Amino acid sequence: MADDLGKSEKPAAPGAEKLGDFAHRVSQLLIDRLAAHSARGDGKLTARDIQAVVNAYTYDQDATLRGLCDSAWSGLQQQFEESFYSRMRKFPLERLIVARFVHLLPDRDKDPIPGRTLSRRVIPAFIQALHQMVGPELFDEYEDRAREMIEALRAREGGSLDWETLHERPVAQVLVNDILIYITRYFLDVAKRRSWMVSFFERTMPSAKSEAEKAWHFGDMEFHKLMSALYKELAETLFDVEGRQRLEQRYDAGSLSQLEQMLAGLAQDQKRVLNNR
Repeated sequence: MADDLGKSEKPAAPGAEKLGDFAHRVSQLLIDRLAAHSARGDGKLTARDIQAVVNAYTYDQDATLRGLCDSAWSGLQQQFEESFYSRMRKFPLERLIVARFVHLLPDRDKDPIPGRTLSRRVIPAFIQALHQMVGPELFDEYEDRAREMIEALRAREGGSLDWETLHERPVAQVLVNDILIYITRYFLDVAKRRSWMVSFFERTMPSAKSEAEKAWHFGDMEFHKLMSALYKELAETLFDVEGRQRLEQRYDAGSLSQLEQMLAGLAQDQKRVLNNR
């Protein structure tokens, strides 16, 4: 029996469907351009005719093609964001960690304010950086623990959980603290890690949609805003007598020493950044 190469064994992802539709429309538009060029002559197209049509079939020169590209790009970005936030619902640990700095983000569909807020585009870049530092096996382990926590809460309390306050629960705070304390080992040289994160974020953040987004950049001060928000709760707990006792019951002395060293390094590096502005 002949293979059916035109059929897929599984349904295409929404983003792939959008890309396929875009490819079809771009191809059809080129066919229309060639047909129109042919109709102006004797119905024949030479190699030179075809090349002339193709040369004019560019984003800058063809307004219809430009409209197709702009529309497709906007749709693909929206699909990416929808897929990402769907992932955030499926992967609760990521959502719990992002909750530590969500107050720095503008509302959905709002632009960031340089010097005051972060762009929502930092979220996927931050998650990718976090995965690199934690490693897939350990991250999956804590992701499973987050899911188990949520299922246990649902079984005990019933109904849907309040995601807006879930990160405030002690068990959720411990999960996030475990991750944050683990990655302190990568921030002992704060200036080096800052430089890496600024470069990494600029490369991996989704493209800006608006002029205000284009004017916003993840730089040295944005790094410090993010880190201060992530570690604010841990820093307050560490320097509180009862809070420190709770941390000492869960974490070894070496881990807490690294946390203290990192917090001191962040403060010193932030002063250097401010002095160099």
